[in-house]
Amino acid sequence: MGRCFLLAALAGGLVACSSEPISTEPTRPANLVLEERDGLFFKPDATEPFTGTLARQHINGAPSHEAVYTNGLRLLQRSWYTNGVPRTEYRFHNGHMVVRRDWNFKGQLQSWKNLEVLAHEQFLRGVNYFTNQPPDWHQAYVWFHIASANGHRDARQALRTPPENFSPEALSDARNAAMGLLGRTNEVTTPDPPPAPNPIPKTGETKKD
Repeated sequence: MGRCFLLAALAGGLVACSSEPISTEPTRPANLVLEERDGLFFKPDATEPFTGTLARQHINGAPSHEAVYTNGLRLLQRSWYTNGVPRTEYRFHNGHMVVRRDWNFKGQLQSWKNLEVLAHEQFLRGVNYFTNQPPDWHQAYVWFHIASANGHRDARQALRTPPENFSPEALSDARNAAMGLLGRTNEVTTPDPPPAPNPIPKTGETKKD
């Protein structure tokens, strides 16, 4: 029953896709000193994918940007206004965006015009895991939970009709994994910025925005 629904939803989703590609990737800060090769990030001239955190600060010493990578894949990208209020937050899983959040200068959460496109991409990714042979139901339902949290109706329906032999415990594990990737909850609160570094010295190699 669940498989039939997903196949039908997949067909309907493909018809609903726009004929023009719409990017759901974040705008990469121009000052990042990493380069992308086949979907992985490297330091210039490095042969091993980058693992670590890149952080920058405003001229007043407040955090400006933070990006976290492991084995060349982005996990988290955040930025802040000069007053310390969050500006953007992106979370990723296996190179794919999980959630994007934007705030205005006063800390009010803003809507994102491409959220529906992103949620549909996530739903189709879950369908692909579901229909693979053999299927990967855990990954499928991780992505269904993520798509559902981002407002996708068919993903919510998929969560209500899991396969009979996909246990409630396994479904709960997938949900917990998804909530962790989303930042624990999709009832969003503004994230705290990292601690401000020591005051920027007048001389030295510290970079400024």
